[in-house]
Formats: sequence, C-alpha cells, structure tokens
Amino acid sequence: MNIPAKEYTPGTSRIEAFSDGVFAIVVTLLVIEIGVPEMHSGFTTQDLLGALYHMSPKFISFALSFAVIAIFWSNHHQLFHSLEKADRKLLWLNNLLLFWMSFIPFPTAFIGEYPLNIVPVVFYGSVLFFASVSFNLIVTYAAKNEMYYPYISKELIRQGIKRGRFGPVIYFISIISAFISVYISLFIFLLVPVFYFIPQKIVKID
Repeated sequence: MNIPAKEYTPGTSRIEAFSDGVFAIVVTLLVIEIGVPEMHSGFTTQDLLGALYHMSPKFISFALSFAVIAIFWSNHHQLFHSLEKADRKLLWLNNLLLFWMSFIPFPTAFIGEYPLNIVPVVFYGSVLFFASVSFNLIVTYAAKNEMYYPYISKELIRQGIKRGRFGPVIYFISIISAFISVYISLFIFLLVPVFYFIPQKIVKID
C-alpha cells in the first residue's frame, strides 16, 4: 500500500540563525552609510562641528532605521520562538522579509541626504511598507497552518495578526501623506517604532 508523501516540517533554528546574521549585517551597513565628512585643508574645529551639524539628518535617519530594524528583529525573535515548525513556504516568506530588511540601508542614506525631498521620503516609506507586509505574511501563514506551539494562546495569535496590520496601513498612509507634506510622513516614521517598541507577550493556554 502506498503511503501519501508528507512534507517534512523541520524546526526554526536554521531560519533564526540565518535571519540573525542578516539583521546584524544590516545594522552594520547603516552606520557605514553615514561616512566621515570631507574637510578642506586647514579646517578649524568650528568648520568640523559645522560639518557634523549639517550631517544631523543622516544621524537621525540612522537612529530611526536602527530602531525600526531592532523592533523588526525583536518581534521576529519573539515570533519564531513561538513557532514549533516551519516549511518551505514559511522559509521563503522569511527570505522575502530579509530582502526588504537588507535594502533598508539605501533608503536610509537617501533620506538622510535629502530629508525634505518627496522622492526619498516616498522611497523610504515604500521599503518599510513592503517589509511590514512581509512580516505580516509570515505571521498570517504560520497561524493559518498551525505552526505555533500548542500552548500558545489562539486569542493572542489573533491579536498579534490584528496588531500587525497597523504597520502596513500606517506606512501606506505615510507614502500618500508625502504628496501633501513630507513632515507628516516623517512624523509617521517616528510614530510607528513607538507603537511596536514592546513585542507582544507569549501567553500559554491555561
């Protein structure tokens, strides 16, 4: 009698290890993108301080993107510690998230160089929008295919899915808002990390 083939569903340790490596490289690239100011010969301390002051948008964009990536990593870490297994589709959904994560240093440098121009603001918002959509695809897929540990509260999983939808929606609003005022978009970029700063708790079933 032929037994139907069933896909092997390994644990998540390899996914977590690879993801942690990518996140680490991304945050390293963020600071490399800042660069050291180039000064003319015979510059004074005042000239150097002035150059650093003009670089303040780059420092702010670095800090913002570092916070965003750190929050993505924290929630990613929390999520995968809640998953009992993985499959090929979850693996590739995670790779999609890492693609957008690894791309963040470029729009960070772009908006740091031209913080009040609509193009880099829309570009930055678009990358964060697709990154948040990718993360939500992982969460939704894992819940739909019952990949969470049995002791994880199903109500908490549903709350996590609802909470996760806030990111893509608000980042989409930031893209549209840039055509009205880039200051609205910049404020939204600062608002989202505050909302997601504390990862959702893992709650076991009684």
